[in-house]
Amino acid sequence: MLKQTLILLTPLMLCAANWQETLNTAVNAASSTQTTTKTTTTSQSTATSGVKEALSLGAKQAVSLLGKENGYLNNSAVKIPLPSSMQPIATAAEKLGGKSYVDDFVKTMNTAATKSVPKTASILSDTISSMSVEDAQAIVSGGNTAATDYFKTKAGSKLLSAIMPIIKESISESQVMSSYQALKGFAGGSSATQAIGNNALVGQASSLAKGLGMGNAVPAQDEDIESYIGRKTLDGLFYMIAEKEKALRSNPLASGSSIIQQVFGK
Repeated sequence: MLKQTLILLTPLMLCAANWQETLNTAVNAASSTQTTTKTTTTSQSTATSGVKEALSLGAKQAVSLLGKENGYLNNSAVKIPLPSSMQPIATAAEKLGGKSYVDDFVKTMNTAATKSVPKTASILSDTISSMSVEDAQAIVSGGNTAATDYFKTKAGSKLLSAIMPIIKESISESQVMSSYQALKGFAGGSSATQAIGNNALVGQASSLAKGLGMGNAVPAQDEDIESYIGRKTLDGLFYMIAEKEKALRSNPLASGSSIIQQVFGK
């Protein structure tokens, strides 16, 4: 009787064992999937946090350095030069002892840039906050200036709109702009007297420039000086951010941030 019972139960016991094994396999597979998903999510979160912190460091440092007194003027890497169209007449003015005039104009442009750059801080911060996981991963795996390029693409137009009112205000407060307009008008063919009135120095410089074959120094459709300063202001800002980004990528340990080290130290 016992033997018969065992014979009957054996198939059931084998089925139970197979079912248990199948169940264990399913549970282990589900657990492995959950672990992989959790690890991936954690990795993405870490990458995003690391990139955001790196961007914040670069942006804050750039704005701080460029926004201090003479931040552009005393930094040869970002100092805004005269527009190329003005170089011939500027050279002529310097030959007549008017170097101070040229220097004042250059200082005016760079001062306008310095006054405007703090306005970029909030826009840069908002751009960082809105970064997606995909953006962060692309930056981590991208080139040495991938984060800076992200700023250019996502916030370039907003940054320019933010700084232009300050640049225009700064320029309007300076008497140097009237001289710029005079130079542009003369080089384009206007009368020196009509263009600048009593500014004898600029008139002499214009005459000298014409005598040296520089009379057509400024193209008929010369760019707006305000737009020129605006673009150069952002060029300097992005340059400084890029330099910080490259430094963080090459030596993340120097950042003092564990998460930056974790993300960019691989």
